[in-house]
Amino acid sequence: MAPSKTPAIRLLHIIGEAEAINRALDGVLRMDFEDSWVLQRAVEHGLLIISEAAKSLPSDLKDNAPNVAWRKIETLGNFLRHEYRDVDPELIWSITQDYLPNFLAAVRLLAESLREVESV
Repeated sequence: MAPSKTPAIRLLHIIGEAEAINRALDGVLRMDFEDSWVLQRAVEHGLLIISEAAKSLPSDLKDNAPNVAWRKIETLGNFLRHEYRDVDPELIWSITQDYLPNFLAAVRLLAESLREVESV
C-alpha cells in the first residue's frame, strides 16, 4: 500500500478536511452560508474528500467507532458527486453544525488509537 493511502494517512486527510471546514465556517451565519456559492462549494468539496477517505478505511478500523454513521458518510459523497444539482445548502449547513463536531472527535480518537498500536 502506498504511504499516502494507509489508514493513518486517510484519517489525517479526514481530520484536515474537517478542521478546514470548521475554519471556513468560523463566525459564518447560516444565512451568509446560504448566500455564498463559493463557501458552499468549498464545504461540499471538503465533505467529498472526507467521504472518499472514509470509504478507503478498512472495516475493522471503522468497527472501532460504531457511533459513526460510516455508510451515510460514504453515501454523502455519492450524492455530492451524482446529484450535485439537488444539493440543499441547508442540509450541508446542518451536517457541518450537527454532525461534523462529533464525527471529528471520533476520527481523532481512531487516529490516536492507531498511532498507539503502530508504536507498539
